[in-house]
Amino acid sequence: MEENMKIEIESAAQYISMTVEEAKSKFEEICSENSIETSNPVAKGLWRNFVANVRRTQESGTATTDSNDSFYKSAFGFFVSLDAPRDMMAWNRMQAKEEFMRDADKALENGVVAVATQNALGKWVVARTHKGKYEEKVVSTLPAGAEETEDGRFFIPLDSTETYMNGGKNDNYGKPLPAEQMRRSGVFYGSLGIGEMQPYYFSYKNQGGIDFAPNTFEWVHFLCVLGSNGTDIYGAKSLTKESLSLNSEMNPDNELYRNMADFDFEQCLVANFNNHLVPLVEMDRAHIQRQALPSKERFVVTDGTVCNMNMTPTKNGNRIINITDLNAELDYENDSGMTTCWIPSHLTLDFGIGSTVIVVGRTSQRTTDEGVEPTTINVAGILCTTRHGSAVESTQAVEEDFDWF
Repeated sequence: MEENMKIEIESAAQYISMTVEEAKSKFEEICSENSIETSNPVAKGLWRNFVANVRRTQESGTATTDSNDSFYKSAFGFFVSLDAPRDMMAWNRMQAKEEFMRDADKALENGVVAVATQNALGKWVVARTHKGKYEEKVVSTLPAGAEETEDGRFFIPLDSTETYMNGGKNDNYGKPLPAEQMRRSGVFYGSLGIGEMQPYYFSYKNQGGIDFAPNTFEWVHFLCVLGSNGTDIYGAKSLTKESLSLNSEMNPDNELYRNMADFDFEQCLVANFNNHLVPLVEMDRAHIQRQALPSKERFVVTDGTVCNMNMTPTKNGNRIINITDLNAELDYENDSGMTTCWIPSHLTLDFGIGSTVIVVGRTSQRTTDEGVEPTTINVAGILCTTRHGSAVESTQAVEEDFDWF
């Protein structure tokens, strides 16, 4: 880091409630996020942008409107859906392990894994094939993603994607896959800076994404990064989480506050997400038809009346509600008329049985020995349009033990 940059960081630290060491660490983090060296003149501009955003946030209590050319964009709107965090590397690691167990030599040759063996000195000899060339290296410790098989062999799952589908170069090609990479994704409707409101696909990885959990259909302000395609937005390390503010908690005199009392969520969904609207009675058919779509476009939007609720969380934290279309005619011989919805823990359930709700999520359907089960919905967004009562917390029924008698 150049001396004049160190001086500028030290000078700014006192104004953004950071120690000098914290500020230097943040500067290096910003450079790393943008894949530039700390000596690059652009780094100074990014640092000044960060300081300005933090100071505006401190003064107003939230993110502020930014210029169109700012790296960090000030977003205002609501989340139509927000999935629970998922480990995005789990499938890749599983595939690498399966290939290694099936044919270790071929997996090594294809660059899917690196193989590690321990020598007499306790060091690790790691072998990999990179761009068709066999390589070996001696290291003291293995990366966090290394795995041991039941027969005592060690392998390291590698990122085997050299170029992305859009032709872009993958800088992590040939490197170990992380042991875990949590990511929260969703669909956001709103504006960036002074832009028009529109849908965006949202993605936020690592701890920031885990902690970022606003309610869906609630007006929020936060800072984010706009993707090059203009339709994707990304969380920026801790900045996005720390800049999150609820519009409802903002002072109406604040220049950022927006009176959204007359906004119609249902009309917005019809106007902007018409291709995702599916009646409950069409859910089985929609599940089959939407399998060919990209994952982020596979969500459905539907509505129904709550006819049952189970607030006892399952092993993965889901609560369960069943919804039905009261206007639909049913064939009771073949259809129960109810659709099961799995509600993750970060979504608030503040309504009771008899309420009308709009749910947003991805469909799933199991096939058992008895045949195909009805389609269920993994909910990522929920809006109560007609509220009755409130959710009743329940506990798992425990049978009384009379064995002593």
